[in-house]
Amino acid sequence: MSIPDMPSSKPILEINNLTQFAVEDGFFEKVARETLSDSGRVCLAGKDVSISVALVSEGEIAGLNKRYREKDRPTDVLSFCEYADSEDLCNNEDKDVFLGEIILCPQYITRSAKEQEVSFEFELAYIFSHGILHLLDFSHGKEMFSKQEETARRLTDKKIKNI
Repeated sequence: MSIPDMPSSKPILEINNLTQFAVEDGFFEKVARETLSDSGRVCLAGKDVSISVALVSEGEIAGLNKRYREKDRPTDVLSFCEYADSEDLCNNEDKDVFLGEIILCPQYITRSAKEQEVSFEFELAYIFSHGILHLLDFSHGKEMFSKQEETARRLTDKKIKNI
């Protein structure tokens, strides 16, 4: 469900690429815009939404995963929400809304794309959308997975991911 007058047509992203991976200009903005629009979070309509994004090595994300999730291994994405839940997010009356930080590991995502037999761009869109949905208080489940898959299919090579 697309929401009219959702956040500014261009979400504000602070991207810190601490890896050697190159990502097409505007890629993250397109994924963020689509994910926010399809999220159903009408409370964000008319607000300027910002997200911090970091691309890090497997070693870095493994350390963060151990520290914050007590899982001693690398992962594809970590999301650090600014709000306790969707009610807290929607009760914010500020025009400028910082959702939180998403940390991505391109090395991990590259391997995952090969295993899933999808393009790197598809998997990156899928995983970045996943991170945004967590910032919006979505939990793992059919609704979340279908939203991120639809976003990735719309914006990339249209391959269908097996989930």
